This record gives sequence, C-alpha cells and structure tokens, in this order.
Amino acid sequence: MGILKVVHFSDLHFGSGERYGSINPESGLNKRFEDFITALDQPVNFAIDNNVDLVIFTGDTYKHAIPEPIYQKEFAKRIKLLSKKGIPTILLVGNHDVLYKVDGSHALDIYKTLDVEHITVFDKIELKKIKTKNDFIQIISLPHVTKSRLLTKEEYRGLSSKEQDNLMLEKVKQAIFGCMEELDPTYPAILIGHGTIESAQFGAEQDLSIGKVLSYPLSYFQRSELDYVGFGHIHRHQVLQEKNPLILYAGSLERVDFGEEKEDKGFVYLEIQKDTPLVYKYISSSPRHFITIECELTDVGDENLQNILENEVNKKFKKGAIIRLRYKISEEHLDLIDLEKIKMLLKDSFSYVIQPEVIRKERSYRISEIDSSITASPITILEKYLYDVSDEEKACLLNIAKELVQELNVESA
Repeated sequence: MGILKVVHFSDLHFGSGERYGSINPESGLNKRFEDFITALDQPVNFAIDNNVDLVIFTGDTYKHAIPEPIYQKEFAKRIKLLSKKGIPTILLVGNHDVLYKVDGSHALDIYKTLDVEHITVFDKIELKKIKTKNDFIQIISLPHVTKSRLLTKEEYRGLSSKEQDNLMLEKVKQAIFGCMEELDPTYPAILIGHGTIESAQFGAEQDLSIGKVLSYPLSYFQRSELDYVGFGHIHRHQVLQEKNPLILYAGSLERVDFGEEKEDKGFVYLEIQKDTPLVYKYISSSPRHFITIECELTDVGDENLQNILENEVNKKFKKGAIIRLRYKISEEHLDLIDLEKIKMLLKDSFSYVIQPEVIRKERSYRISEIDSSITASPITILEKYLYDVSDEEKACLLNIAKELVQELNVESA
C-alpha cells in the first residue's frame, strides 16, 4: 500500500463577514464573499495540483442552512471540479448545515440526492470504506448531532437538559466505538467530526454558533485503531494530540471578524500510510488581515491630539487590511480631531470602521448646591440630579420615583 495524500479543510461559512465588504461593481458580489471564494480555492487547487487521494471537508458550508443561490453555486463549482478530477471528496454535515426539522434535512442533501460522482456526504455516525486511486481508507464520521436524530421522545421525556446531554454523549460513544470494532486493520482508519472536544480553545464560532453543540471528552478519540482524527466547528487551528493518533482542528479558511485577527487561517495536508508515522503540514490560505489600531488621547494636550492619532494610524496601517480604529478622547476634545484627514490615511484599506470612545466628565455638585437641597423633597433632589436628561426620560423617571415615594409613605404610616 502506498502513501495516501489527504487535504482536510473546514468551516467555510459562505455568507459570513460581509458587513466588512462592499459590492464589486464588476462581479456584483460582495468583496468579502470574494475573499471567501479565494480562500476555498486554496485547498481545492492544492488538491488538484498535488494529485491528492482524498479531500475532506468537516462542515459548516454556509452561514446558515438555507443559503442564497450564489453561495450554493460557488461552492458547487469547486465540488464539481474535484469530482471531474476524480478526487474522492468527503462532505461532513456541521451545525450550520442543519435544518432543525424532524426530517433531518441539511444544506448538503443535494449532493446525496444527485449522487455526484466521487462525492460522499456523511450526515450520521457511520463507518465507510472509501476507494481512492491508491488504496482504500476507512472513515468513521461524527457529524453535528441533534437530539431528534439520536434520541426518541420516550428516551428523553422527563430528563433535565444535562441528563439529555449525558444520554446523547453515551449514545455517541457507543456508536463510534461500535464503528471502531468493525475496522479492518489492513487499511488506514480516520475519524472525522464536527463538534467540540473538551480541551479545545474556542474562537469566533461561539458568536456564530447555531443549535446546541455537544462537548466530547478527548478520550473518545484517543484510540490506537485510528491513524488520524480531524475535526471542524472550532475556527482556531489547533493540535490536541500529536500522535497515536494525531487529533486536530483544521480551523476555518478565512477570518470572519476582529475576534480572529491574530489567528492564521488555512487547511491541513496529510500523508497517511499504515503502520508508518503520519506526516502533516498546516498551509495558510493567506486570509485577509484584520487590524485593530488603539490610541489613548485622554491625557494629551490639545495641540498634539491629531498628530498622535495620525502617527498611530501610520505606524500600524496595512494596505488592503480591514481596519478598526479605536481611540479614547475626552468629550471637550472630540471636535479637535479632523476625521477627514484620518479617513484619507485609511483610504487604501479594504474597509475601515472608526470607533471613538468619548470619556465624559463625571457629574459634580458644589457644596452650596447640595446644602440648599438638604431640606428639599426626594423628588426635588432627583429632578436636580437629572438636569441633563431628556424631558421625556426625566418625566418617566420622576413618575416612577413619585410612585415609590408614595408606597414608602403608605408603608410607614
């Protein structure tokens, strides 16, 4: 048996992050969507150029399970290309791919229905032997699981949420361990999953997450029968175990927001051979840069504010990046910043957002003002305190206060 060359990528999320992009007048597409298309082209082109034996995608194709036609079209183009090249391609269902209905529909159903050559969709826990041009490889799949797919109503009726989760975890364990017992030691075996492994470090997927995602103990996958365990769902590429077997998250292909600005994005290339140490490499997809520029201006003299802010922008600016400029400034100095000049400095960015944090002076009263109010009613004192609140809001707050005072008077009578 020869070496099996495998590409593993995950968490495409077509349709995400588009608030940072504008429409390309030539293509009619959001420019950020074009970034995501370019990101998908990286593993696809690498697989074709290097004549790999297998491509694995571990879920979350789109932002949600009812994607716009253009997202489906661009994804399908790449899958069709892999199919025409005769490269077996595995599509695993993630939580963003699932329609939460009784029938278990998902966004990748179309590839099963059309029975696209060389394309295999995994939407349940199962073991399949996949033929590649080199040899067979055994794949155990652990897609995103839902309560309706794992449990009957009779099984979870009357159980607490935690008890239901524990029952689902036990069902998953029994299912994947059952698959492992059926493995043929002659051929390499891998497990692919979409979900959370307890020791993993989270990323932006927490903000994007759809549906309840189970958290699996790492011990479920630390099995000598497996040559590789590759997961999707968590966007940060990370290795949870180096060998026996290698357990990792491929990570997402493109940055979604500023929560991922310090994370690289890409895919994994593997060389698998039975009874031989596995070789793997992480390959960056050269994602769009996100850069946060922060500046503290509250303790700066009037004449230096603009220069300090401009210098900070010039120091950290990167052409073509998505920029977030945040600066703290006192309320009385806000008008001293020439925003048009700042925008000119940012004009060669992909896009930018300017977020001043205005520090307002705390309200204070002179002793004479407080003294003059000592004998006044609580309502009068409150009215003085609310001097800079809008009339509508002030009236509402005063009415509430009057009701409270009346209640207190009744109770003390």
